[in-house]
Amino acid sequence: MRRLLDWLPLPLIFLSYQAAGWAGRRLARPSADTWLLEWDRRLFGADPGVWLALNLPRPALDFLDLYYFSYYVLVLAAPLVALRRNGRGGLWRFWTTAATSFLICDLLFPWFPSTPPRLLFPEFAYGGGPQAVNLWILDRFSIGGNVFPSSHVAAAVSFALCHRRFDRRRGWWFLAWAAGIAASTVSGGYHYGVDAAGGILVGIAADWMAERIYRRMPARTTGGNRAAGLPGHD
Repeated sequence: MRRLLDWLPLPLIFLSYQAAGWAGRRLARPSADTWLLEWDRRLFGADPGVWLALNLPRPALDFLDLYYFSYYVLVLAAPLVALRRNGRGGLWRFWTTAATSFLICDLLFPWFPSTPPRLLFPEFAYGGGPQAVNLWILDRFSIGGNVFPSSHVAAAVSFALCHRRFDRRRGWWFLAWAAGIAASTVSGGYHYGVDAAGGILVGIAADWMAERIYRRMPARTTGGNRAAGLPGHD
């Protein structure tokens, strides 16, 4: 039973994402497409995803699409590594970070409904096996719209920063993984550039907030190993 409870946050995170999609449809806010496109062009001087799709060679685009797919691996690998290397205390420190990052995104994106860039610009229809797999998954499990800020990026960054608190070298590996995911969300037209930038900021904020939340959690909830989730225990 305890092991099941330790992994309960994973399905709850998915349900929270679906609930946010339901809330977005109920709110029926005006589309934020124009606003997001304008901010992309202000920040980057162009549509960054379109620029990447036009200027990167096809193998590079396929590689980045594989990086996008690797997010689904990361969602399982990151907590498993935390549990294996840092015990239940490390796992619950991780879940505190993950829940915080996803919750911030889930609360924000119903207010900024928009269309994924891949549906607006023909440049993203470059095809290929990796892209086809990603689109198959999104067609069946996504909430059917663009998400600002990107929960993919927010989660990946917050996961990496959490692992960096456990072990700096391990954290850098996860940060490299997060950087690839951030680039792939834009290059494949899954997100606007500003979505990815917002996700990075949310990931940083979530790690900072989670550290303070974790310190106040009862020891029995965190597996009794509080040191695993505190800075300086590399």
